[in-house]
Amino acid sequence: MRTYEFVSIFNTKEDNYAVGLKAVKELLQKHGVEISSEEDMSDRQLAYPVKKEERGHYHLFVIKAAPESLVKIDEDLKLTPSVLKYLFVKQEK
Repeated sequence: MRTYEFVSIFNTKEDNYAVGLKAVKELLQKHGVEISSEEDMSDRQLAYPVKKEERGHYHLFVIKAAPESLVKIDEDLKLTPSVLKYLFVKQEK
């Protein structure tokens, strides 16, 4: 298992952040990912509109996951409407 930083940007409308965060955590658990730490990075202005949204709520996770599980997580995240964007970055040792 490798260590990754996973940043997700959630829709800020209504309670989409709370619903989206819960969905992402359940998704990570479903794929056997261990969450080492997480940080709420607050609501921020986006550099450009994403899915017609100009603001997003950022959340950072440090996770341990098998590389092949990221492909499945990527597919599932694309189907999660409250997630605007996301990025996985492998941490160097």
